Amino acid sequence: MPAVARLLVLDPLLLTDEFGVGPDWAGPGHEVVIPEGFDADAIRSQLGGAAAILTAHAPVTEEMMGLAPNLRLIAKPGAGVDNIDVAAAARRGVVVTNVSGARGRAVAEHALFMTLYLARHAWMRGDPAWQGTTSVQLGGKTLGIAGLGAIGGHLARFGHGLGMEVVAHTRTPDPDRVPGVPVRFVEREELLRLADFLVLCVPLTEWTRGMIDRGALEAMKDDAFLVNVARGPVVVTEDLLEAMRAGRLAGAGLDVTDPEPLPPDHALRRLPNVLISPHNAGRTHESQAEAIARMRENVRRVLAGQPPLDPVTR
Repeated sequence: MPAVARLLVLDPLLLTDEFGVGPDWAGPGHEVVIPEGFDADAIRSQLGGAAAILTAHAPVTEEMMGLAPNLRLIAKPGAGVDNIDVAAAARRGVVVTNVSGARGRAVAEHALFMTLYLARHAWMRGDPAWQGTTSVQLGGKTLGIAGLGAIGGHLARFGHGLGMEVVAHTRTPDPDRVPGVPVRFVEREELLRLADFLVLCVPLTEWTRGMIDRGALEAMKDDAFLVNVARGPVVVTEDLLEAMRAGRLAGAGLDVTDPEPLPPDHALRRLPNVLISPHNAGRTHESQAEAIARMRENVRRVLAGQPPLDPVTR
């Protein structure tokens, strides 16, 4: 390995003031390499000397890893790693790190915002008819959570604090997962049937891709609300559109979509009771600061031969 570890920036988002990755970002002994452009050819020409790849949303493929013989680390300032070929990295002995949990509260607060927006018919703002419209109260309703990780745990606390019954479906049911909150663990089918507000917080895997399809939507209450702060492909977009048009849901909040972003003329954008945000649920001043600090510490640790704070692969 060269004396100075070269860190290749793969995603221009990391160069914005919000993330602050620049020449001195990782400190002495590290060189941040910013390619002349972010097209495939410009990136490919820099891979040979890279000890680490820094990305946010830009994909990291097995082909790219094959062009980087010195690669030891792929790091990102988010939790989801579906843009990285993690299996290929593991085969090659390349460490992948994320910042799991750093954005959990921010995303959960965004999900709560979407829930309140929909429950209170806030899409009617500016419409005189809003004055005579009866809204939905959260207290006494059932909050269904799919995925009880950092996001789901915060959301369970919020729901309980609002007087909601909290039910959850997760891979590893643990009564002590959210201390002080009486979470009832249920199977997926019961979650769909019980939830007045269903919030998706699951990672994107082969098991969760398309989990909210026509059949799942038909199993939900006709007056239920759906909020997706997970990944777009967890929901089958055309099935959701069909359900919304048929009035089988009271509203939907989508921080993520499939495709992402949705085309400007997509029919979901024309439905008043569908709130779409631009995949920014986790982007607060507080979460950004924690995420980028942990990403930097992961980089320093791995390249110094130490275990990272947030290993996805080891």
